[in-house]
Amino acid sequence: MAELPKRYDPKSVEPKWYQRWTENRDFVANPNSSKPAFSIVMPPPNITGVLTLGHVLNDTIQDILARRARMRGFEVLWLPGMDHAGIGTQAAVEKYLRRTENKTRHDLGREEFLRRVLEWQDKHGGIIIEQLKRLGCSCDWSRQRYTLDEAYVAAVQKVFVDLYRKGLIYRGRRMINWDPAAQTAVSDEEVISKPQKGNLYFVRYEIVEEPGRFLEVATTRPETIMADTAMAFHPGDERYADLLGKHAWRPLAREKIPIIADEAIDPEFGTGVLKVTPAHDALDFEIGQRHNLPIVDVLHPDGRINCPAIPELDALERFEAREKAGELLLARGALAKTEPHENNVGFSDRSDVPIEPRISEQWFLRYPKTRSPGCGARSPDPILSPALGKSLRAMAGEYSRLVHQPASVVGTPDTGLVSEFPKHKFQASNRR
Repeated sequence: MAELPKRYDPKSVEPKWYQRWTENRDFVANPNSSKPAFSIVMPPPNITGVLTLGHVLNDTIQDILARRARMRGFEVLWLPGMDHAGIGTQAAVEKYLRRTENKTRHDLGREEFLRRVLEWQDKHGGIIIEQLKRLGCSCDWSRQRYTLDEAYVAAVQKVFVDLYRKGLIYRGRRMINWDPAAQTAVSDEEVISKPQKGNLYFVRYEIVEEPGRFLEVATTRPETIMADTAMAFHPGDERYADLLGKHAWRPLAREKIPIIADEAIDPEFGTGVLKVTPAHDALDFEIGQRHNLPIVDVLHPDGRINCPAIPELDALERFEAREKAGELLLARGALAKTEPHENNVGFSDRSDVPIEPRISEQWFLRYPKTRSPGCGARSPDPILSPALGKSLRAMAGEYSRLVHQPASVVGTPDTGLVSEFPKHKFQASNRR
């Protein structure tokens, strides 16, 4: 009998067993099986590089659930795939082109650039699949999918249309994290907070009905003052109670705006008064919704100022406009003082530039309506522990936002426009 090695050598053991599993089709799910079904759809890793430790952890947990379900007598399908990652892949390929050929996608043209992206997918996609197999992932590789496969794209669009027609998907204007460099929406997980040094500008807003009386507000972003549509204080703040229902003059793009009261205002912060800019701040957007305030967007998608009413600022880059706005306020007697200030600013993980809170048309899914016996829910869950099952069901009961990103050069056709199928044509509306 051969002596057992003193140390475990995964390279001499694991590939042999994994090959045996795949050759025996141990991971292939049988749709005609009489066993109860159990399935997991792998969150597809992006083809922008190789797997991260986050992928390894996530896939390990899924593999444990899949293997445990098989051991308990379920017919298991763990569906693998890869994500084209539209903006992310586009950025990765463009970066590679600049480094290796000193060219941009515009130099290549659309068709050649798409060909390069497919080459990138073939290279990095293959690396990712081999990494997953090396981890021992018990996926049904016969059903492997790529998010730009024609059949996959058609299926996504069909489900989208079906959900819309059932009233489970609607569209509305919401605040998003906007990356002015990549010109795309990014999730909260892709926003990295970094400390930044700047200035705090103390701006004076004159009361329309009481000339000579001013409300003073501290702001780090004077370049968005033209988008102010109200002044607000806490309804319990007696200092400003007599101003409720009156108006203030907006110092840039001069216009009178209402003075309102809202519970969201912290009377202990600063002067207790907030300038409300619904188009460029998440809290201000919520206040604006409650008080039916107009939404004025003074930024172009690339971060330049969009305000012809102030020629000195119009078309300036946002940070250049910040300095210029301070100068204009000072010249007009509307700037009480400035102070050095450090605060945390959210940066895009994709392009490493400060993000902009921005209003965008987004698609939303009504989760509560999907919680029905027809959705295949089981209680108690036969696979998950009672505690984990309870947590996941609680999460499913919450409304969830689907941020549908603007179309990139590489991506699934925009379902927010027109999706055509052989027997019908669907036109999405602004239904809410």
